[in-house]
Amino acid sequence: MNRAIALSIALTLMGVTAAAGQQTAIDQKSQASSSHFDLAGGYNLVNANAPPGDCGCFTMHGGFAGGQLNFSQWLGVAGEFSAGHASHISSLGQDLTLTTFMAGPRVSWSRYRAVPFGEFVVGGAHGGGSYFPSSTSSSTSATSFAYAGGGGLDFNLNHRFAIRAFDAKFLHTAFPNGVNGSQRQLQIGAGVVMHFGGSGATAPPPAPVVSKGPRHISLSCSTSNQLVAAGQPVHITGETSLDPDLYTIAYNWSTSGGVIHGDGSVITVDTANLKPGTYHVDGHAALSTNPSNSSSCKVTFQITSTGEARDQILTTKFAAPPSGNYDEGAHEHLRDLFFNYDQADLRPDAVNAILDDAAYLIAHPGITLTIAGYADERGSAEYNVALGMERATATRDALASAGVTATRMRVISYGKERSFCSEDVESCYQQNRRAQLVPEAQ
Repeated sequence: MNRAIALSIALTLMGVTAAAGQQTAIDQKSQASSSHFDLAGGYNLVNANAPPGDCGCFTMHGGFAGGQLNFSQWLGVAGEFSAGHASHISSLGQDLTLTTFMAGPRVSWSRYRAVPFGEFVVGGAHGGGSYFPSSTSSSTSATSFAYAGGGGLDFNLNHRFAIRAFDAKFLHTAFPNGVNGSQRQLQIGAGVVMHFGGSGATAPPPAPVVSKGPRHISLSCSTSNQLVAAGQPVHITGETSLDPDLYTIAYNWSTSGGVIHGDGSVITVDTANLKPGTYHVDGHAALSTNPSNSSSCKVTFQITSTGEARDQILTTKFAAPPSGNYDEGAHEHLRDLFFNYDQADLRPDAVNAILDDAAYLIAHPGITLTIAGYADERGSAEYNVALGMERATATRDALASAGVTATRMRVISYGKERSFCSEDVESCYQQNRRAQLVPEAQ
């Protein structure tokens, strides 16, 4: 009896250790969740001994039915009912019908399709149609406390069905036999299992998904006013090839003259006290999550005398005025708005220009103006006329929101037909992407 108990406990502990010790591997390698409930049934064979003897002297054939409630992928509670019958089990000629009903914890190790398990169950047993002697009498049936420990192996066929290749347990009962009241049996079963409430079958882990990082970043920078007098601000805009809504970009700027204000993609260079000459601004943009993915750009601006700067501004801004009837004096106080490629949304520098322009126009209520929209040479003529009109309209609406009476403004579009610059470079394209404010002579 002691040896049978020891063997039962040892088998159970081996199953528990195998399952619990591999829990980390289960979590990492098993891809299908365990079912919520399992039903099993099949064939049972019991190698048993009969009272009053104490030997493994007959074989009993029968079947089993059971269920398992799963708490997790590796732990559940199993219940099992088994029944078997044997004839002429001893020299007395009696038969034996043995039934057991037991329950207890079961641990499983889900390893792809093969699922080994270990269990220890306790309950009761009933023997009938046999001979059970006691110290004073005998009976043809008896009940007994029973326990069993062991393990087995299931093979999942799909998410619903599995084959129970074997389930081997040492079964102990305590029927009266006139000697020691103890029986030790080897119980072996095989059958089928049905999974309910989950994917059931496990599968090999899929190949890891390799996330493609962002393409290499590129940076271009431009200025809306390359020729200025000392003291006038120079506005610099940087544009990257990556979508700023998807990626965080870190910008770094330096200049050979003046003081940089601001950060990010739009900055302003304060040119106070700079001597006439050519200066440059260097930009650097890098992906915040991968600083090695970076790009640089350079843009130049020129400081000239006040008179030269004024002439250049007028030449640039009025290279193609809507009409010859403009107020040159008022125009010196108004700033044009510049736009990004294929966009009609106001940039931060354009918002600042709107505030300055609106303040001047509100202070001079007699001024009326024409807002002309322009585009660079890329794209069809029809498309750019529409884009220029969007830019002119956006400028008018922004000025109206800032307090300028809408009836004082009219909008037109020249698209790419009247360009301010004809060179095939980004800095030239930038000059052509604008809304031009032309005050009309009173």
